[in-house]
Amino acid sequence: MSILSNFAGTLNDLIIENNLNARTLALALGMENSTITRYLNGDRLPSIDYLVKIANYFNCSTDYLLGLEDEIRNTDFIPCPPFAERLAYLLNYYKRSSYSIYHNTDISQARYYGWKNGVGVPSVDNIVKLAKLFDCSVDFVIGRSKG
Repeated sequence: MSILSNFAGTLNDLIIENNLNARTLALALGMENSTITRYLNGDRLPSIDYLVKIANYFNCSTDYLLGLEDEIRNTDFIPCPPFAERLAYLLNYYKRSSYSIYHNTDISQARYYGWKNGVGVPSVDNIVKLAKLFDCSVDFVIGRSKG
């Protein structure tokens, strides 16, 4: 299954398990109902900011939402730092060069340097690619967890 369909299925399960509907969740998160509906239909993934909002709402990891973990972990999550700051941390932590990032993924050099310079943030798909490259959780890549 793809990240998109995993996310749609997990979100649908969480909504049902918590006796919610798309409208109620949208109101709670300050989003449009149609956006939640697109997520549930598997039409699109949320931005990192909205992925974190949804994960915070359900007190679960972003990895669980994306179908990368099978169980909800009860963990205290921390606020995510700006991505450029986090990327610098990851490069140092994993002793990687910038070249190794765009050379070992299909992330373009221009996009990578945009993130590194604080211009934009990666899509969920690209965050997952970074998590796979570093062999860590999505929450660790975005700075939501310490390990």
